[in-house]
Amino acid sequence: MDTIADGVAGRFPIAAVLDDLLQVADHAVLVREASIVTGMRMLLEHAGLVVEPSAALGIAAILEDPDRFADRHVVTIICGGNVDLDAYHRWVAR
Repeated sequence: MDTIADGVAGRFPIAAVLDDLLQVADHAVLVREASIVTGMRMLLEHAGLVVEPSAALGIAAILEDPDRFADRHVVTIICGGNVDLDAYHRWVAR
């Protein structure tokens, strides 16, 4: 996959992992690269967090479809410190 969120980019399917994932996941959401960057920027500006692109995927999903998450308690896990600072500055700088 060609994405800035390389931490979740699948290189090739692993049958056992896919079987486990299908046991626990109800849905998968695809997001745009621009939404990932916006999520990274929001996490920096509002929470003071410098995160890798994969960590901003949950925020990106909420940004792209806010009605889906409206009036609900929503949690997204924000983790990942594998940040290429040069790339980060290119993505997040305005």
